[in-house]
Amino acid sequence: MKNNHWNYRIMKNSINGLGIYEVYYNEDGSIQGFSRNFVSPRGDSLKELKAELLLYVKALKKTILDYDQLTKQF
Repeated sequence: MKNNHWNYRIMKNSINGLGIYEVYYNEDGSIQGFSRNFVSPRGDSLKELKAELLLYVKALKKTILDYDQLTKQF
């Protein structure tokens, strides 16, 4: 895994429910950090927005992370 690797992940938050967050990983694949707030899709063109949305769809195929538990670790 490359240094500064990241992806979108779904996290469960006790206050806000489910949302998509940016998650950053160490070289060994362990979580290095994550965004404080959930993110929303964006792009400067329809093509960029579509590419962004496809990354969100990939997040649906991964295990849901527990935001509250991860905040205790960081």
